[in-house]
Amino acid sequence: MKRNNYLIMLALLFIFSTINIRAQHVNAGPDQTLCNGETEVTLHAEYSDVYTGRYRVEAIPFNWIPIDSTAQDVMITDYGTTIPLRIDDRYSNAINLPFPFNFYGNVYNQIVVGSNGDIVFDPGIATQYDSWTIDTSELIPNETLPYWDSGISYGSIMGAYYDIDISVPYSTEEIKYMTVGTAPNRKFVIIYNDIPLFSCNDLLASQEIVMNESDNSIEVHVRQKPVCSTWNDGLAVIGIQNEELSPDTCGNYPSDATSSTLANRNTGVWDIVVPEAYKFIPDPNATYNWYDANNNLVGTGADVTIPFNDTTTYTVEVTFEDCHGNTFTETDDVTVTKLPEPDVNLPQTLVICQNETKTLDATVQNVSDYNSISYEWVDQSGNDLVSGPTYSVGASGTYTVNILLDGICTSSIDVVVTSQSQCEIPQAISPNGDGSNDQWFLDFLAENPGIDKVEIFDRRGVLVYDKANYINEFVGKNNNGKDLPSATYFYVIKLKDGKKLAGWLYVTR
Repeated sequence: MKRNNYLIMLALLFIFSTINIRAQHVNAGPDQTLCNGETEVTLHAEYSDVYTGRYRVEAIPFNWIPIDSTAQDVMITDYGTTIPLRIDDRYSNAINLPFPFNFYGNVYNQIVVGSNGDIVFDPGIATQYDSWTIDTSELIPNETLPYWDSGISYGSIMGAYYDIDISVPYSTEEIKYMTVGTAPNRKFVIIYNDIPLFSCNDLLASQEIVMNESDNSIEVHVRQKPVCSTWNDGLAVIGIQNEELSPDTCGNYPSDATSSTLANRNTGVWDIVVPEAYKFIPDPNATYNWYDANNNLVGTGADVTIPFNDTTTYTVEVTFEDCHGNTFTETDDVTVTKLPEPDVNLPQTLVICQNETKTLDATVQNVSDYNSISYEWVDQSGNDLVSGPTYSVGASGTYTVNILLDGICTSSIDVVVTSQSQCEIPQAISPNGDGSNDQWFLDFLAENPGIDKVEIFDRRGVLVYDKANYINEFVGKNNNGKDLPSATYFYVIKLKDGKKLAGWLYVTR
């Protein structure tokens, strides 16, 4: 005769601790850095610890996970001896979960396994009585499922929960657990394999309960679930429940409000001949609103792509529901930083003389704006030249420095280098309009380091011509545009690097 309680076990009750945490669930993601020139930013929000206050139920393909060599027996300590759970109507010892599991908004790190097909998220009832009685009035949600003690409720998975009898010897019967996969996508699997039904020992139950690390979802895979109509009216139930007492008890089951098209597997009489599988998926019914630093709404949804101009902090406001339909709002911020353009003093063009070498210096001036800077020089064919801020050139071509900023943004600067045979200051011009030697060409100085000013004096020291940022404008005329007579003149060239050049120039007509 079965008993409805195990009072003797209360004296042996050990007190275990359960992690029960409510935390910030919304995560707007890490701060981002965008490069100069990027005009859009993509923002993504998610639950850093998946909030599981509300579920939906879906039918999924049946997938029996085979027992492998890592599977362990579910154990129970009975009168001081620890043995595999082969005692009818009892809960196992506490089992440490391989990963924290979020269930109806609470985080747990231990479970106990019931011999009647139920999992309970409270190690405090380890080794106690696992009730078998189910009444037609006990429909999910109901705090009495699957418990015999009134006034107490624990989070539980029932899949399926009904009176099975692990104490009846059968060649392949076993209750085991194992972990498959690798983090963060591990699965914790509890296997009930070929367990005889109480009072109908020739009927066998086989089912698996799977807890998924990746999204805190729960799967129930039922290979076979017969009905023993002569015991407890053949009642059984598949579903999940939270730990709250009525009227706050929440639960989900196939064919509930989120899955009305599924077969009803709430408390009732039903058998499963063709394997069935269901998934209980966290579904907080969340809405997302994104705001900029001025509290302007800039987008909705978990993922948004919005225009971006300058460094801004964005706030995502997420409203979600618990299992009672209550709504909660949480926010999180993400700062998007615009990395400035590097300040580099490189000429766009450079004239060098034959057999001359000049150094290109791409050293970033606003170095304090960055955490790291690296340089790579390449030629016009894309061949690597040197690493570092400087490169010495001695031939014509286009040279490119690629500057990597903070390991994120690349700024590329081209320098067109031209080699010319004449790199001396001409000592004579003949501005007679014949198209030959009419101008005083100083291109090679104008390109690099640049000419700040040219001054030309007659032999008495009178300034007759001056020009800032000179290139090749002098054609033998004074500042008033009148022709200068043929004669020897003296010049001073002030360069942009601070140097001065002086000499004589003969103008002949």
